[in-house]
Parts: sequence; structure tokens; C-alpha cells
Amino acid sequence: MEIHKINFLSKPKINANELKYILNSKKVYVNLFEIKMKKQITLYQYPYTVNPPIGSTNILIRNKLFKYSNKKLKEIFGDFFISGDCLFSMKEIKESKAVTLSLYLNGKFNYTIEFNNFENKRIIGQNEIQKDPLSKQFIEMIIKDILLSNPKLDFYKDVFFIKCHKKTIETKNASISFYTGFATSFVETDSGNYLTVALKNKIIPNETIHDYLNQYKYNNNKEIQNEIKRDLKSRSFKVSYAKRNYKIDDIIFDKSPKNTTINYEGKTINLINFYSIAHNLIIKDPNQPLILVRRADSQGEPISLHFVPEFCSLSGIEDDVTKDGYLMKELSKYTKIEPKDRVNKTNEFLNFISDKERDSKNPNRLSSNEKCDLYGIEVMPINHLFDAYYMEETKLLSGNKQNIHPTDKIFPVLKKKDMTNWIFFYEKNNYNDAESLYINLNKASKAFGLKIAEPKWVEMRNNSSAKDWTDEADDYFYKKKSDYDFAVFLLGRNDRIYAQLKKNSLCKNGYVSQVVKARSIRTKGVMHICSKILLQINAKLGGISYKMIQDKSIYDRKLMIVGVSSSHIKGKGTGVGMVSTINDSFTNFFNKEEIIEERNNREQLQYCINSFIEMAIEAYKKENKESPRGIIIYRQGVSLQQKEYLKDEITRIDLCCNTKQILYYYILVNTKVNFKFFEKKNNQFENPSSSILIIDGITNKDFFEFYIQPQEVREGCATPTCFHVAYGNLNFPEFIPKFTYDLCHIYWQGTIAIPNVLKAAEKLSQMVIKYTKSEFNEKLEKGQAYL
Repeated sequence: MEIHKINFLSKPKINANELKYILNSKKVYVNLFEIKMKKQITLYQYPYTVNPPIGSTNILIRNKLFKYSNKKLKEIFGDFFISGDCLFSMKEIKESKAVTLSLYLNGKFNYTIEFNNFENKRIIGQNEIQKDPLSKQFIEMIIKDILLSNPKLDFYKDVFFIKCHKKTIETKNASISFYTGFATSFVETDSGNYLTVALKNKIIPNETIHDYLNQYKYNNNKEIQNEIKRDLKSRSFKVSYAKRNYKIDDIIFDKSPKNTTINYEGKTINLINFYSIAHNLIIKDPNQPLILVRRADSQGEPISLHFVPEFCSLSGIEDDVTKDGYLMKELSKYTKIEPKDRVNKTNEFLNFISDKERDSKNPNRLSSNEKCDLYGIEVMPINHLFDAYYMEETKLLSGNKQNIHPTDKIFPVLKKKDMTNWIFFYEKNNYNDAESLYINLNKASKAFGLKIAEPKWVEMRNNSSAKDWTDEADDYFYKKKSDYDFAVFLLGRNDRIYAQLKKNSLCKNGYVSQVVKARSIRTKGVMHICSKILLQINAKLGGISYKMIQDKSIYDRKLMIVGVSSSHIKGKGTGVGMVSTINDSFTNFFNKEEIIEERNNREQLQYCINSFIEMAIEAYKKENKESPRGIIIYRQGVSLQQKEYLKDEITRIDLCCNTKQILYYYILVNTKVNFKFFEKKNNQFENPSSSILIIDGITNKDFFEFYIQPQEVREGCATPTCFHVAYGNLNFPEFIPKFTYDLCHIYWQGTIAIPNVLKAAEKLSQMVIKYTKSEFNEKLEKGQAYL
């Protein structure tokens, strides 16, 4: 295929006050700080080469190489940063001998990094901050070095956590540790260059993997052991005695601390003695199984590491924790900070960067304040506010031609799929829960105009295995070839079999399924939960909750909207979810999923997305008897910094659309932004309205991007979503912000932070990489069975 050059779209000239859908404008606070350099600093530029060569787009290998070489490089160059094929440092190395570092990585190549003498000097001062892209990386290096000197802070994964702010939250069912902190980044905007400071949290479950294992009677039960292995494989975990994360490769049930030995300082000792000597830890259960992690040593040779579950905790929050109402209520006291408190806590950052206290363990190390003087840098709050605009609310139409507001909870659905032909699977122990769920679904259905008939009841024996459940489902949906529309599975303690049920439903047999946890319907909010279950099932079967009302000019454009989302799990690869609309109300969908093995296979990713676009066009044409005239592609899973690596992907799409004479926009979507926007009323900060639009002032000075906040936030603080219109020739930039905002209102339940089609793609990618790990049955290429 002939590859032609394409360029990122430049920032269009849009006067927000002239847009028809703008109601008014206001001033908002943004969590930005001004940086002032009081003196010039000289940087020395050292070109380097890597042998064997690493491709410019192979960022994974490049990052690993410099991560593993970081300690040695600091000994030579001091604080440094990498930009392109050069290293920059404030240290001048005059000797002519080149520096060579070797590293055996990934068991493939013995990489060598060779540095030459400095090529030239770069002067960084106040003027350079405003115009030199290199200054961004330098400023970030300086800020990080200043904060690392503060003994009150702990640095982990680009976030500074405040040591004394640890909180422990416990209930009967769960226990977690909660840390507060912040992350900083240097941003270039069309009104200047600033430092953004975002508050961050870290939550660590106090439940160990040993506690998790003890929930199940796994001794001498191979079936339960295999289910535990499937559930835990590739999960990330932390160890209590080190700041490091690992991925679980296996759970070894035939090994234990008592019968496993290792070589330690030339002696063979068992794990019980090793943990006592090396980590001063006493193993309480000598018979527990071991966690296996496979790694490569410095020579690329495979090695096996064994970890004791007693000292390991799974990363992230488990469903059991999020379902614990009391714990989540207590946690919300720390996470859902009101705007005025968030502003005050953000401003506390200045105290840490100007702290005069030295580290008592390293008294010769300069304090943060002394480092500021050394670099001649000053960080100051911004005393002015930024422009924000408010758009018209989205107009929604539900059943019976009823106009509804985005916040309405009860309405007749626009297109209903009645629950009149379905199967209900439950265990004998959950008989009362099954009856309660059916009764409450019936009650809730009346509000939405849905009909429910009594299902085919299938009672499972207590403690049924995953195979028991899937075999029973096979009898109805495969062997008997029955015509049931869908199945509901009610799970008690056996909820670890979710993945097997979904794979059986979505991949093997191709039927719609809804999995419900019994404990979720034993709450006071059971009617709210049942309402969500009803709307979700309706959407899975092809029903529609409501649609947005658009101007005729939008419908005349015959648009097809595409969502592409990728979810990556180390050891499992990347799941790609691709969803497109095939009707003029953007509520019917065509889907495709792909699993890309973990080998940095960007070419396969580019191919599968381009292939999907072609299939989606054909699906649209089949449904509408004509091809779309315009395509809007929302792409999630790639940061702005990685957009250079999308050029091959977009080149294929560009050729496809141009060949078919279809105009398009390709939009990058980022929900993990560091910006916070607050209105200031009577000297108090408040969350802005859900219709806020930021299109200038703090947006990128070179590219077409905007921020919207589609959801109404009444508790805590709102987080906006960033949309970067990166490529395309649709040539209608004025309508994109409002149209994108409207798409966030037609998901199957309530308003969401991203367009409905992208949220669907996100759900699809997560389903395929976390649970099914295989392609869906062709019966489900339309609809939303993966919700």
C-alpha cells in the first residue's frame, strides 16, 4: 500500500461567542501555577546511539532501556532527561572517551547505549520557557527534583504522596489504606505556559491474597483451584516489604513456604527462613500456596520468583469493596472533595515546593527551598480566571414522543424489547433472592413501559462449579437449540465464574446474558438497581432508552459515528473494541472486537481498525441503502503524547475514506486530564454547569482541542473530558463540540463523560481482554450484548 503524508489539524479560528448553541460565558478557576525563572541555566546536549538500533516508534523498548540504565546514567550525568536521540544534562563532561552502557533486555539483544561528547549548549531562561519546546521537559525535571528533596513526600509512579496523610478505613467485610498526594505537569496553552497541579489518591486493599484464598475450600479440589488461577492470573499485586508491583503468572498449590527452598547468599534455605532473615517477616501459615512470577534475569535467562500470599495484596479495589456501602461512604469523605477544599489543598503544593526542612536521613541533601534557589525558579499562583462557555442542554425524546430532561430517572423507553421469553438460573441457596429479583423487576418495569413474563426457572445445586453452569446453559442454548431471548444468572458466593459464563454466552453460543450478584439486591436501593438491570437488558436486546433531537442539517449529513477503545493487560495483550452507529439517531450499533498479542504489534492494531471501518461502512450501507457521507471516529486509549505513533493508523483510514469519497474527523479522547474547572461565586468556588465548554485560553495553542463536562456533579468535583480533533477533512469544526456533548447523553443509562459509541467500545474492549479472551459469536455483531 502506498503511504502518503498527512498532518495533524491546526487550531481553527472559532469565535465561541458566535456559536448558536452558546448561551453565555463565564470566568472559571483552573488549577494552574505560573513559573518564573530568575536566572538562565545551561544545558549540555549529548547525542547517543543504541545498538542494535531501536525503531523510533518502539517506545516500549526505549523506555525500558533507559529505566534500567537510570542509576548508571545518573552517576555519569547527574539529573538528566531524554528528548529524541539526545540526552540533556546540566553537567558538562569534557573527556573525549565515549560512555558505553550494555543491557540484556527481553532475552533478545544485548543493547549498547553510546554517548558522544556534548554537541552544543542550550540556554534555558524565562524567554525560552515561552517558545522552546525543550524547556517543558527541563522544567518538569526541575520540579520533580525539587519535590524529591522534600522528606515529607513519597514518590511513586509519577505521583508525590504525603507520608503523614495515610488513612485506614475498615468495615466487617473490607479494609483499605488511603493516601493523598499530587501530580504535576508542564502545559503549553494558547494563553501561556503553566504548571498544572492535580490532586491524586492511592488506595491499597489491606486484605492480602492469603485472605482472598481462604474464602474458598481449595485444598484437594482441582476444579476450585483452577477457577482461582483463572481469576488471579495476570492480576497486578503489591508486596508489603517493597515499593514494586508484579503480575501473577500462576498460583502453585503443590508448593508452600515450608517445602520451597531458594539460594540466598550461597546457602540453600526454605522460604520461612528467607523471609525472616531478609525481610524480618514471620510467615504465619507455612502451608499456604505460592504466587509464581516469571521474569528474565540481566542475561535474559528465564527465572521463577515465588511470593508468599500473606505479604501480597491485589492492586486496585475489588468489587466486594465497592459494594460495601459503609466503606465507600467513609472513603468518599476523602475522595469527594468540595471545590473550595480542593482549591485550598491544591494551593498547599506551594508549601511543599518551598519547604526549608532537610531530610534527617540525608542531611547533606539540599531542601526543596534550597533547590529552588539553586535552579533560580519560583512557582506562583495565577491571579486571573479563564473563559468558559455554556451550551444549550441536549434535547431528548423518549417513548410516546415524550420530551425528557437528561436528569430524568423515569420515562417510557423509546424502543422496548419485552422480557417475555427468558431463562433464570440460580442456586438453591439463592431461591429467595431469585424470587425477590423477579418481583422487583416486575415493579420497576412499569415505569419504563416494559413487559415481563415469568421466566423458565432453572435451579442449580449449591456450590455448583463453572462447568455445571455452562453445561446447563448449553442444554438450552446449544443442544436443544431453544429460542429463548436471553438468560439471567443470579450468583451468590460463586461470583468468580463470571468470566466463564460470559465466554459461554457471548462466544460459544451467541446469546444475551445478564449476570446479577445476589448481594446487590439485598439493599435498600433494590428498585434503583432493578431499574438499571431492566434498561441494560433492553439495550442488550436492541432496545433504545431515548434519542437526541438534532437539527435537520445534522441528519442531512448522513453521519456514521465510530468508537475505538483499547484495553491493555500485561501478559494478556490488548483488547480492541470497535463500535459504529448504523442509524440516523446514532442508537443502533455494529460491533467488532480484536485481541492483539503482547508483542508491541502496532501494525496489527492499525490493520484491524482500518478493516473495521470498511466493514462498518458496508453495515451502514446495508441498513440504509447508501454509504455514510461523513464519519466521526472517537479514539480512546492513546494519550496526546503518543499521537505521533498513530500516523500509520490514520494514514490507512485516510486512504479508505478518500477512496470511498467520505469525509471524516478523527478525534482523540482523554478522560484522565489533570485540569479542574470551578466557577467563583461570592468568593466561593463551585462546580460548573454540566454544559461547560472550554475551547480557548487553556487549550493547546497549535492543535484543535476542547474540553467539555457532560455530567452534572452535586458531590465532590467534576472532571472534564478532553477532545483533540487530530485529523480529517469534515471541515465543520463549529458543530463538533455541541454534537460531541449531545452524544454523551444517549447511552442506555444517564449521562456519561464520553460519547455513547465510545463508551460502548470501551465496554467491549474490557469484556474481551478481561473475560472472554476470544472473538464473539457472529450472531452478536449487532446490538450491545457486551454491556
